[in-house]
Amino acid sequence: MTAHSDTDVIDTVLHLDTFPDIRKLREQRARLKHLTQTSYEAALRPREPRNFSYAMRAALAARMAGLWKAVELVAHYRDLLAREEATPDLAAIADPAFRPDESGDTRLATILAHVDLVTLTPREATRAHIEKLYAAGLDDRDIVTLAGLIAFVNYQVLVVAGLKMLRDN
Repeated sequence: MTAHSDTDVIDTVLHLDTFPDIRKLREQRARLKHLTQTSYEAALRPREPRNFSYAMRAALAARMAGLWKAVELVAHYRDLLAREEATPDLAAIADPAFRPDESGDTRLATILAHVDLVTLTPREATRAHIEKLYAAGLDDRDIVTLAGLIAFVNYQVLVVAGLKMLRDN
């Protein structure tokens, strides 16, 4: 994992530096705030990215944030993707409307279908969906990595939505 940053992504995307009451509220749960940022770093910038490059992680995160219409997080993850010098193919993945050609990259199609399913309708995910990931060439570590990324980004989206409601009222 990369060294811990003093920058908190949630504070940054919501511009909480101009909302001292909300920042104070977050500081009351400083450990949770710290663990959330540490989880961000683990999910998006692990020391060893293995089969999910930093750019791919950012693209998938932007896609999930887009599925939730979490505009602040979409902007953050698209910016992160651009800093990773993503290829046009990876930039396309960030768009929730993008569907890869089924006759082409079945691995990517399977990953995106899984990301979309677990993000939008997690209760519908079954062991059969995991088997599809195996059939597409993912191993146990890849599946755990993908599950962790999906879990974190969806958690982050909910935290941002809650804080945004507090901030904007």
